[in-house]
Amino acid sequence: MPGMATAFFTFLGFLGGFALGMAISVGTYIIATSYFGVFDRDGGGAMAAIFGLGPMLGCLLGLIAAIVVFLRRRRRAKAIAGMQ
Repeated sequence: MPGMATAFFTFLGFLGGFALGMAISVGTYIIATSYFGVFDRDGGGAMAAIFGLGPMLGCLLGLIAAIVVFLRRRRRAKAIAGMQ
């Protein structure tokens, strides 16, 4: 059923979800400090957003994206093979 292409696209899905999670974390920090007046004197908030929350959110969204991509690829492979 799942082949090498499925594994590759699942990995790409994880990388895309990870990048999106990092971007959401950093973007939220930038919006909070620029537009909502959150004051970060020593840069601790930026460090937490980039090195703490970013990877955690990235791994979570990456895992979700990888599962979704895997399930869709498997369903497509079953439909093509006529195993529905």
